[in-house]
Amino acid sequence: MLGMDMKFFRETYHAIRPIGISVLALAVLACIMAGSGWKDLSLVLAGSILLLSVVIAVEVHRAVSGLRRQSQNTRESARQAERHYVGVLQQILRYVDSRETYTRGRSERIGNLSEAISRKLGLGEDRCVQMNLAGQLHDIGMLSVSERILTKRALMGSKEFQIVQKHSDVSCQLLSPLESLADVLSAIRHHHERMNGTGYPEGLSGGGIPLEARILAVADSYDAMTHDRPHRNAISPIEAMQELRRCAPAGYDPVVVEALGESLQLSAPVAQTSAAEPEHAEMRV
Repeated sequence: MLGMDMKFFRETYHAIRPIGISVLALAVLACIMAGSGWKDLSLVLAGSILLLSVVIAVEVHRAVSGLRRQSQNTRESARQAERHYVGVLQQILRYVDSRETYTRGRSERIGNLSEAISRKLGLGEDRCVQMNLAGQLHDIGMLSVSERILTKRALMGSKEFQIVQKHSDVSCQLLSPLESLADVLSAIRHHHERMNGTGYPEGLSGGGIPLEARILAVADSYDAMTHDRPHRNAISPIEAMQELRRCAPAGYDPVVVEALGESLQLSAPVAQTSAAEPEHAEMRV
């Protein structure tokens, strides 16, 4: 009897833990955004947290009441809670992206590019799907950065850049409860590393950078260059590919760059300058 009770409590804990972490992460995000000047969006998020909490409470009750009959209900409830969490984060990003013309649809585009590159490189089906989700959510940590900095029409200063650099760690923390991203979480944290070791947050280089992070870096930079930013106009897809190739292998993995070119049917080689450093600010931010 005692053994059955212990199993019951263990399974209940495993059902509630990811759900509780998800709600806590959303609450922390709301506080961060409120302190960073995102007042309207933080209120939207607070309402989302309340709605999510109600849904989660129903799911937890349903799972716990059926734990003694079928442990599968517990796992399904946890997966359902995770899907709710992902959905809330996606809605937040869509709302943020839609506020400015130059960011509209950005999350979905980077997700699709990341998946396309992954498929060209022969990654498995599950990993390709994970990379799409990682591409969509990788910049959620940018909500911890003041809107004033993000919409600035001049290049940011060193102190502002230091603030922005923290966003990859914030993204990683907010997304850590998601089992569906566990295998690619390092890509989200390290997508601003550069092949020559000049990136952040850890200054990794070459093969020390996870492949998924190298994929995300190329997808992110390509999308940034081909869409308008507050401080500069977009360049064409061909020009963006030329810039990526120019900055490989010092900045980007040339194999990943060519996989992007093939997926976009822009694979014609151009002259490279291997020691080149990225010139566009968005390549480093």
